[in-house]
Amino acid sequence: MKRNHQNRNVIQQLSTHFRYALLVLVLAAPSAYAAPSPAPDSFAQADSNHDGKLSRDEASDYLVIEIFTSRDANHDGRMTVVEWTGGDPGRMADFKKRDANHDGIVTEKEAIAYGRAHGVANQIMLEADKNHDGYLSRAEVKAYYASREGPPR
Repeated sequence: MKRNHQNRNVIQQLSTHFRYALLVLVLAAPSAYAAPSPAPDSFAQADSNHDGKLSRDEASDYLVIEIFTSRDANHDGRMTVVEWTGGDPGRMADFKKRDANHDGIVTEKEAIAYGRAHGVANQIMLEADKNHDGYLSRAEVKAYYASREGPPR
């Protein structure tokens, strides 16, 4: 019972972080209704093939990179056990799953591969892709977040 509760907490934390990262796509993006901002266009950054929509892989990669960057304390592109777990030994199993070559380090490449293989963006795609074309337009991302509470407090 305790393990299921811990798993739900981890899933909720990741889900909240993923939703927040995707919200950054919308809030940092230029808008016809807002004054130009020096913030980069995150949607355009996530849209790696520049086709004006996000594929599942593009959304997943963006979310993983946002989370990876936030946890990589020294920004060396290599996440250590200490950086990953933040002192919580309960997160060690998740670290080991992502450490594909078992060298005690999770690289950004390993994290991206894990995210794609395990569908980190699946729930967001399912909920936000209103026309069911398998992609997220900027409008779908905005609509998705308009229906949510906003970033975590």
